[in-house]
Parts: sequence; structure tokens; C-alpha cells
Amino acid sequence: MYRSAVDDAFFVREGARLVATALTRGPWSNEHQHGGPPAALLAGAIERAGSDAAEFRLLRVTVEFLRPVPIAPLEVSTEMVRAGKQVQRVGASLSVGGVEVARALGLRLRRQQLDLAEPPATPRPLPHPDGLVPHRFSFFRHEVAYHTAIELRIARGAWAKGPVDAWMRPLFPLVRGEPTSACERVLILADAESGVCPPLAPDRWTFLNPDLTVYFGREPRGEWLGLEITSEAHADGTGLAQSALSDLEGPFGRAAQGLVVAPRAP
Repeated sequence: MYRSAVDDAFFVREGARLVATALTRGPWSNEHQHGGPPAALLAGAIERAGSDAAEFRLLRVTVEFLRPVPIAPLEVSTEMVRAGKQVQRVGASLSVGGVEVARALGLRLRRQQLDLAEPPATPRPLPHPDGLVPHRFSFFRHEVAYHTAIELRIARGAWAKGPVDAWMRPLFPLVRGEPTSACERVLILADAESGVCPPLAPDRWTFLNPDLTVYFGREPRGEWLGLEITSEAHADGTGLAQSALSDLEGPFGRAAQGLVVAPRAP
């Protein structure tokens, strides 16, 4: 069904398909993926779509999870929704056995060389990750899963006790033998914001996100992603998690995801 637990990437390319490894496994079911790796596949496909892809950069991507993404071979397709001269809208779809499980819409802007000074660098909002202790997620059902493929270091706050600021980085490439882009790296991690800062106790509640939106004010740099996260859950079964995103050079974007909140089954 999927690769062995000694994998060195989230996916392995086999022809037109991307075979999910055990490192994609999510926290709520051993048979389904965490949202981060498939979201990154969609974002990367949008980045690279079209013969003029290098002339544009990704400003925004919104991912919608239509159903749980199984740990299985996936197929990614793209379409040019709107090919403007300055602004492009690119769609991407993720399918398993011909059934669409997730889709995304990306907004790309044309790169231009302007006689314009870059905004001054802002101070890094979080303590440097080198001085922080790695933190391990405690609510995954399986020993080998997404949480063993990423590194999390909490910079401020306490896990499951209100707002949390943290640094994260993936420990493996998205696809074996292929470079992981900066935007793909962010998508791998940003989908975990509600797990890094859960709105409720994860041993009693689930909070699945049916979507994820990330804005890139500038292109991120480096392996570390900083997240300043707040999350909330409400009595009507809904919630929201959102983050200010930064790298070691300063802030660069925003991320948000809606949450479906429910009691966790025994």
C-alpha cells in the first residue's frame, strides 16, 4: 500500500504517480495522510505549471481537502484557470484511483525588475531555534508518521495551553531525489499549525482542517519556518487556526485554516 517505515522522503515518484510513504501518516488515522505533504504537492505543481512558470512567483495558495487523503499512490494535474499578463490563476488537483481528494488554487504574479529598494529587514520575531529544545507531538496513533519527519521547537508559550510561537523544519525532501522548493517546504509545515497550537486537548477532541490558505508576501528563505499561532474552537463545532509566518530573516507571510471540531472517539 505504501513504502516501508525507513523511508527518506514523503513521496517517491513512480512514473506519473507519487507513492506516499509512511512519513505522510497523519494523527487521526493510520490510513490517512497529514494534510501538509499533499498540500505541498499541489503548491509545487502550481509553482511549476506552464512554460513561463519561471517568470512568475506564487503569492497565494488555497488548498481544499475534499476527503481524507489515503496513504496511496497519488496523481497530480494542473490547469491554467486564467493566464493574464501580470496575474495568473492556476488550479491543481490531487487524485487517488481517479477520485479527486484535494484541490488547490494558486495566484501567481509576474516577476519584474523595478528600481525599488527592498523593505528594510525587520528583527526576527522569535528566539533563534538553535537555542531551543526539540518538541515531539504526543497525539499521533502510530510510531512512524508525519511527526517523525519534521522537527518542532517551541519558542514561546506551552503546547495545548494557548497561543504558541514555534520553529519547524522538514527533515526529509517532499519527493525522493528532487529538490523541495521554499514554498513546498512552507506548505509541508503550515498545515500543522492547529497541531502545534491545538484549540482543545487532542486526547479528547479532534480538529480537522478542510482547507489551508497561505500568503507569501515575499519568497521564504532557509530551512526554518517560524509560526506565531493562535487557534480557537467554538460550541457550534467550528474553529480557526492562524499564523504569522517568518524565516530567520524576518516575517514573510500568513497562514490560516478552518477547523471541524468534534469529540475524539475512544
